Amino acid sequence: MSLAFIVFAVFIIGQLIAAYRDALTMTIPNWISVLILLSFFIVTPFVWGGWSAFGEHVLVGITVFIFGFAIFAFGWLGGGDAKLMAATAFWWQWPDLLLYVTYTTLAGGVIALFILWGRKFVPAQVLSADWLYRLVKDQTHMPYGLALAFGAIVTLPQSEIFRLASTFV
Repeated sequence: MSLAFIVFAVFIIGQLIAAYRDALTMTIPNWISVLILLSFFIVTPFVWGGWSAFGEHVLVGITVFIFGFAIFAFGWLGGGDAKLMAATAFWWQWPDLLLYVTYTTLAGGVIALFILWGRKFVPAQVLSADWLYRLVKDQTHMPYGLALAFGAIVTLPQSEIFRLASTFV
C-alpha cells in the first residue's frame, strides 16, 4: 500500500467526516480542513508534476481561499465551509476546480431542494432527532459541507493529481 493511497484515503475520510459533522452540528471543525490541506502537502512529492503544476495547485487554493473568505464575509457561506472549500482546492488544478465547482453546485442544489421540500411538507413532530429537526427546519442555515464533500469525492478520481498518483509505483 503506497503513501499516496493512504493520503487519498485520508482525503476522502476527511471529506466524509466534514459532511457528517456538518449535517449533525452545522459546523465543520478546523482540524478537518487542516488535515485535508496537510495531506495535499504530504502527497505532493510522491506525485510530483513539476514546479509549474505545484504552483498551479497553490494558486488555485489561494484563489478559492480569497473567494471563500469574501462569500463568508457577505454571510453567504459558513466559515467551516469556506475553510473546507479552500483546503480541498489545493488538490485541484484549474480544470479540476471547474469539475469540483460543478459537482458541488449540483449537489448543493439537490440538497437545498430536499431541505426546502422538508420545510414545507414534513411535520416537525416527525423529526424526533435534534440534528434532523435542525437540518430540515432551520430557516437560516444549510449544511453546505455535504455538497462540498460530494463534489470533492466525485472530482478526485478525475483530477490530475489522482492521474499522477495512479502512475506512481
